[in-house]
Amino acid sequence: MSKKAKVDPRIKRTNKYLRDALVELLKEKDVTSITIQEITEKAELTRGTFYLHYQDKQDFLMQSMNEVLEELIEKVKPKQNNEDSSEVEEKNESVSFLKLFEFIYDHADYFKVMLSDRGLPQFRSHMTEIVKKRVYGELISSIGEAEDGLDIPKDILISYITSAHIGVICSWLESDMKFSPAFMAEKLTSLTLLGPIRVAGLENKIKLPY
Repeated sequence: MSKKAKVDPRIKRTNKYLRDALVELLKEKDVTSITIQEITEKAELTRGTFYLHYQDKQDFLMQSMNEVLEELIEKVKPKQNNEDSSEVEEKNESVSFLKLFEFIYDHADYFKVMLSDRGLPQFRSHMTEIVKKRVYGELISSIGEAEDGLDIPKDILISYITSAHIGVICSWLESDMKFSPAFMAEKLTSLTLLGPIRVAGLENKIKLPY
């Protein structure tokens, strides 16, 4: 996503009021049944104010989604430094993953409703792409470099990792985030690198279905 010019603080505030109103309404009803009138009333703003910023409801929904995901990208983006490149890559992956969970924690109401059946259908796929490219960028790059020696096709492996993690994020939100962002980041990093059966200590305790 391209860089955008700085937004006027008043516009950002208005956008936040409208987005917060949408989140509250999504706790009660499906996105398709929510009207602009309901959004503006909940935000305590006029319809005229709404149309100063958005063409229609769909424009508002898409812009709001993109704004949040842009913020997420900025949050997890690795910082540049002069350390050894291999150490930086490993550290960046760990830090980016923690920042991902911290950002979701700070915007829990939004992510909870948007990743639910009541939210925008395309939100999950957009977020999956961001997690894939921004959080696991180095990991996926490494998979690509080792592709000749893989026992599983790269596309299946990448799909498994990202889909599993989005699923865990959804479950975490549904459980009211009973574990801390740091705990989640640590455990999912282990699951990704070592595999779920091994991390759970079940290698010699379960019967595989074949």
